[in-house]
Amino acid sequence: MDHFETSIRERAYALWERDGRAPGRDEHYWRLAEQELTRPAAPPAEAPAAETVAAKPVRKPAARKPAAAKSAAAKVVAEVAEAAAKPAPRRRRAAAAVENVTTH
Repeated sequence: MDHFETSIRERAYALWERDGRAPGRDEHYWRLAEQELTRPAAPPAEAPAAETVAAKPVRKPAARKPAAAKSAAAKVVAEVAEAAAKPAPRRRRAAAAVENVTTH
């Protein structure tokens, strides 16, 4: 067996394992490996020339408004959101409910 056939065999086996060892697909993987090994290697892709690449314009961040400039509606929304973020207070069990609890 020559070196090229051994390379095809090893590559076909790797493809077969990668795809979960599908039964009855030996010819398929052999052909895939053969195609990969016989096709000429593609030259490395060159970066496009600087003139052809259009740079995206830089966007300035929005200016922040001072806290005093917030509207009344924005303040209410902020208070509601803050209140919703806090956990609800825990309730205590009634004394009668605690006495009837049976533990095992």
